[in-house]
Amino acid sequence: MANESITKIKLKLFIKNFRKNWNLFKESKMGVFGLTIIIIFGIFALTYPIAWQFVDHSIYHPVTGTDPRVQDISYISKHMSAQNIIKGIEIPSSKLFTYSFLDQGEAFKKEIEKRIDIAQRQFVNLDYAQAFRHILDTIVDSYFPIKERMRFQTQLSQLLEEDLIIVKPLSDVVEIGDRKKFSLTSFKKLLESVDVETLAKALSVYKNKREVSTIGLWIKIAKGRDEREKFNELLGLNYNEEEIKQAEEEIFKAVQKLYKEGEINVQVSVSNQKDLEDVIRFDKISTFDLTKATVFNTLVDLITYAKIKENEEIISKLENSHYKDLMPFAETKVPDLENSENKKSNLNRIEQYFSELKKTFTQLGLTFDIKNPQIILDYLSGINLATISFDLSSDIKAKLENKLKDFEDIQESFRKKQEDLFKLVANSRVFMMSIISDIYNKSIEQIKVPEVYLSMDYTKFIPALDKPMVALLSYATKGTKHFDLIVENIKSAGDINYKREDIVEKLEGNLALTEQINFINKFHEYDILSKQTMKSLIKKYIENLEDKSYWEEKYSNVLMAQNDISTVVDNLKKTINLSQKDAQKLLVSIYNQLALESKLGIQHPLPPNRWHVLGTDPGGRDIFMQLWRSTPSEFMLGFLAAVITVTIGTIIGTTAAYYGGIIDTFFMRLADLMLLFPGIAFLIVLSGFFKLNLFWLALILGLLGGFGGITLVIKAQALTIKVKPYIEAAKVAGASNRYIIFNHIIPNVMPLSFLYMMFNVTGAVFSEASLSFFGLLRIRISWGIMINTAWTSGYLSSGNIGAYWWLWIPAGLIITIFCSGFYFLGRGLEEIVNPRLRKR
Repeated sequence: MANESITKIKLKLFIKNFRKNWNLFKESKMGVFGLTIIIIFGIFALTYPIAWQFVDHSIYHPVTGTDPRVQDISYISKHMSAQNIIKGIEIPSSKLFTYSFLDQGEAFKKEIEKRIDIAQRQFVNLDYAQAFRHILDTIVDSYFPIKERMRFQTQLSQLLEEDLIIVKPLSDVVEIGDRKKFSLTSFKKLLESVDVETLAKALSVYKNKREVSTIGLWIKIAKGRDEREKFNELLGLNYNEEEIKQAEEEIFKAVQKLYKEGEINVQVSVSNQKDLEDVIRFDKISTFDLTKATVFNTLVDLITYAKIKENEEIISKLENSHYKDLMPFAETKVPDLENSENKKSNLNRIEQYFSELKKTFTQLGLTFDIKNPQIILDYLSGINLATISFDLSSDIKAKLENKLKDFEDIQESFRKKQEDLFKLVANSRVFMMSIISDIYNKSIEQIKVPEVYLSMDYTKFIPALDKPMVALLSYATKGTKHFDLIVENIKSAGDINYKREDIVEKLEGNLALTEQINFINKFHEYDILSKQTMKSLIKKYIENLEDKSYWEEKYSNVLMAQNDISTVVDNLKKTINLSQKDAQKLLVSIYNQLALESKLGIQHPLPPNRWHVLGTDPGGRDIFMQLWRSTPSEFMLGFLAAVITVTIGTIIGTTAAYYGGIIDTFFMRLADLMLLFPGIAFLIVLSGFFKLNLFWLALILGLLGGFGGITLVIKAQALTIKVKPYIEAAKVAGASNRYIIFNHIIPNVMPLSFLYMMFNVTGAVFSEASLSFFGLLRIRISWGIMINTAWTSGYLSSGNIGAYWWLWIPAGLIITIFCSGFYFLGRGLEEIVNPRLRKR
């Protein structure tokens, strides 16, 4: 009961003293001003986690976020290089140019690239001309079957290494003599299972081929001259088909056995058109095994997703699907999910990937249902197989569809993707006819795309290809300051090898806006433009199909269509009316899409604008978000360092004052040493041996400060309390030294300790800013790092720092205001702690 009364008394005294001190504190305008600043910063820090839930992390993340978006016309005129402006003109039409010959194969593509490369030298009249480089790059980037085959090769190789895919080592028996596929060592192993007579029978139909001569030589090396002569004699005999087939099967069986035993090494390539065609034509790998390889990585993602979500149903369905043989190996590829951060990042990645898959499925009229993982994999494998095989010969593509008849879901998605790609090619060809018709004085019917590409004058074609985008750029900006900036930017482009003076001439001319620009902007949304063009693609494809019913029923009106190309091309060339404001929106939309696809970029840093109130740094990161994110960390650092300093300083100061003697002497000399100790220099050296983060920095600063000047001040104050009568009374009452120090002396020096805590917050923040500026701290973002970024990027040493003021003024200003708040608060508290400073 007595304890309860003492507690109540202490509480009442605390409230009374607080009110008294608060009234005194309010008289200090400096202290109130400092407290207001700290409260504002506190609110700023606390609101960050809330705001973080509502912003686009890919753009506004303070460390990894970058903003590639083109927000308005000024981004193009003021914040894009001449090359990026030209890319925005060239890429949209160049993509459609590429799509128009997407089914022609790699050899056709290489021939076009060769002709464009020659043309650009003629166009600029320089040996190292790069005027059409962006077109060439776009062809490489947009010819997606090659890119997808490279990815496919990686997945296939993984499964081959694990023997999860059955390979037919030889497409034909004569390949035994191909030195690239077979060796003398392998041949010697083969002779252990197959005799010379069997070889002669199987190879009799190829007796005049070079590979057979190689086999004869190998027989001589392995068995001797007599066996070679016997082989040549047997080779010349006549055998019936059954004997030849039986001999071939015996050889294939022996080779397959050697392959399984690892005695021969067979390389399977699908990374180029010819290799993939050979794999499919000669059934080196079954069609279903090919489909499995196209979705192996997605299978790993499905397992990872199921494990994160603890969804055993997905795992169970996969284990009972026709992908079950891949499950054990896929399990080994699942990333480490023990770490919560890894789990979260993988979940975000997979959910984003599934979201993209869902869009793809929806566009093709397919359903994405995570509860049916086998169907997801089936649909995706059909889509992928159609993509990687689209530029193969028609008979090979048809063979794939024929082989998929036992896998309905895979065949369905394969067909739908083929349809989608056929439409893309057909529409792109019509667009290209509308461009080429302006170059040649011929009727549309006489212009055969893509055959005409091998006879065109590309010095005329490329400028014509650019016209729709140049017309839009000119119409959207003419008569404004943006037009002058863009023209001057292109004219003054540094590298003469990239000169495109023709673009400037067209910009200053009067090109008409046509429907072509709408098609460029939304070509994926257009239905079949020309039934005649679509008909030519489908008809060629279905000639080799065993079952044509799907295509004949669905595209009966297309297959019966009359020639409509002239009408469609005329429609594309019709002039359209747009207000300049709408033209600007359309232009920004096209450039923005290219920027989001990483085809071109905005020059950073951006000055303050309505999307980035304090601009962006050289890496495209939002300055305001960096300031906002750093505020909680700076609070944590300052308070932690200050609490450690004050705790150590208060305990040591009061202990030294109370005990005196050798304890006092030791701690006072240590404090004197710390006053002279070069703290920043010590931290710079320490950072070379130790990874300093905010916690360790706060701890070290706290320790250095705690044994320093604060100890002397607290000791002086404690000495005045030590001689008070109530201390002597406590000793007489039998109180221990520890009790007296912690219950009588420390409570009375706490106001002074709290005062010095405010000043220590300022010191800690300044120390962090200094170390971060030199890049010595292992932290992701802070106010000091923001200034370091501006320095290391060259914006503080360029002699024109005022031009990029937003890179360093906000960070420098916020450090100053933040530290000033604690300094002013400290001065206000000092007037309470030290009555002599109080105004009377």
